[in-house]
Amino acid sequence: MTNILQLKKQLRKTIASKLTSKEIREAIRDHHARRKPRPCGMTIHTGIGCSLRCTYCYIEDMGFNWIAKPYPLTGLQLVYALLYNPYFVPGEYGTLIAMGSVTEPFLGVTREKTFEYIEAIATYLKNPIQFSTKMYLTRRDAYRLKQLDPGISPLITIVTIRYKDKLEPLAPPPEKRFETIKNLRSKGLKPILFLRPIIPGIIEEEYVEILEKARDSGAVGVVVGSLRVTNRILDRLRKAGLDIGEIIRRLPRKPRGNEQVPINTRDLKEEIIRYARKIGLVAFPEACMANIYTHGRICWKMIHHKIVVPGVEPPQISIDELKKIAEENNVVLKKATRKKYFIKMLLEGDRISKALFSEYVKCRFGYCVKILRSK
Repeated sequence: MTNILQLKKQLRKTIASKLTSKEIREAIRDHHARRKPRPCGMTIHTGIGCSLRCTYCYIEDMGFNWIAKPYPLTGLQLVYALLYNPYFVPGEYGTLIAMGSVTEPFLGVTREKTFEYIEAIATYLKNPIQFSTKMYLTRRDAYRLKQLDPGISPLITIVTIRYKDKLEPLAPPPEKRFETIKNLRSKGLKPILFLRPIIPGIIEEEYVEILEKARDSGAVGVVVGSLRVTNRILDRLRKAGLDIGEIIRRLPRKPRGNEQVPINTRDLKEEIIRYARKIGLVAFPEACMANIYTHGRICWKMIHHKIVVPGVEPPQISIDELKKIAEENNVVLKKATRKKYFIKMLLEGDRISKALFSEYVKCRFGYCVKILRSK
């Protein structure tokens, strides 16, 4: 079925039959029912706040605090909220799911909520799920995850070994996280090292050791990502006794207020990716690629970057076929051009219908999508 609105309506009806009127109202009012997906997918909050207080963390600048509490929605309510969200595409080839942006999903107070959300999404929606964590996961945890979603994409965050006490004083030690990788791999999952953020002035002397230990522990790949800083983060790094000279040198401009400014780390990222590939790890420049990979697929950007992995290549589709799908979803496709891993489309229709159709094209056909503006 390519009528996305009709599919969502049918699924909502199924979930609504399992909820009370009050639970439905709570789901509709929730932010998950309104937010647009990010490039990595739809970020799912299994909790609010985080007690790990990592020095480089940005959540305080987003208005969250260091006290973690589980998210108030039930798993079924979360599913209903997503189906109500006008920008969300359900299904195996739908919007990617990413857990771990504003909390640690496997803290003591959030872990069961995380399992509940994974189970609900896997059961009723089938969307590809990814999580990032610093916590220790046992073999039993790994088995539970495997049973819920055999293709789940586990990202295990390890950005330092030597400076752990200054950067991640309350998180489990890196040794326990390497053990988490072993446990996940032992149950048939594909754990991936999450080397984000890469911190200039620190990562240069550590990335070889981190990559090799991750590989030896059973990691199949690595996601490499840049550091974003705010004024508050820079102050915390200084107070922790870290030399931030290299960070400042790479900072394109001083942050304003609570603004997050990405550090220029392109050269470091490329250096790390080269070494990762040299030692046999699959290197992903973006987290969404890892989610696609563990669920047995490949996107056009992965092909462009010569990321050679087993998986189903994105389907070929003609412009005429795209036009038919657009019409089924209340959109007129006036023009479409494909170049490398991008598809650029000129669309007519209301704003939400165009956004939903674009999300569908991105997820189903593996393109990065750009909407052209009418002249």
